[in-house]
Amino acid sequence: MDDFVKVMVLSVVQGLTEFLPVSSSGHLVLAGHFMEFQTPGGVTFELLLHVGTLGAVIIYYRKKLLELLTGLFRGERNSVLYAVWVGVSMVPAGICHKVLAEQVKAAYTSPFFTAGAMCVTGIVLISTALVKMKKDESGSTFGWKQALIMGLAQAVALLPGISRSGSTIAAGRFAGVKPKDAAEFSFIMSIPVIAGAAFLDLVKNHGELSSEQGWQYAVGAAVAGVVGFAAIKWFVGLLSKGKLWMFGIYCYVVGGVVLVILACRL
Repeated sequence: MDDFVKVMVLSVVQGLTEFLPVSSSGHLVLAGHFMEFQTPGGVTFELLLHVGTLGAVIIYYRKKLLELLTGLFRGERNSVLYAVWVGVSMVPAGICHKVLAEQVKAAYTSPFFTAGAMCVTGIVLISTALVKMKKDESGSTFGWKQALIMGLAQAVALLPGISRSGSTIAAGRFAGVKPKDAAEFSFIMSIPVIAGAAFLDLVKNHGELSSEQGWQYAVGAAVAGVVGFAAIKWFVGLLSKGKLWMFGIYCYVVGGVVLVILACRL
């Protein structure tokens, strides 16, 4: 298969799975493995696609982000606190990225690890069905504790196969946060983390990409952004109906099937 076609396929996969709690990183690793498509600095390619879907987040939550920025400029308490919570949520991922960067990068080369991690994601998402039974939809007051809990989940989601949106939203639900608020904070808290990681990685590895690869990946990022915007609109609507657990079944089945296939190849 032509490399450009492969890039487009992976871009669509990224756009669809970034906002659905099924692990975009896991799908990219497994799709790349079975398509026998290797990109220079695989994590760099994934980060470029994340930049595309990052644009989808900014556009979808543009009103909230504009309100937040305006509030910060005016010194409004709620906006300042929200910004602080986002900062708190970034700490765990920042520490893990600094301390365990090589281990995380190595995990991206292992389809076995990725498939197993997808099974873990499935179990976590399925367990959110219990939250609905124990807690009403009014949710608790959002504060630094909920932000930290979701931040810890985001740090774990640096690993391929662990859904970032799924783990953070699930963590928020376990902490009593309303579904819509958990989704909103999950996506907004990803903006500085993804933007920072992408910037640092591209500065470090930009010389590894040829001009041809550069424009292909740029087109791929744009495709991922367009597909991602459609996916986030659909997912947020579905989340309000308490259907998060359904994605857990998908993750568990996919992870399990891939593990069986890989084991049979040994």
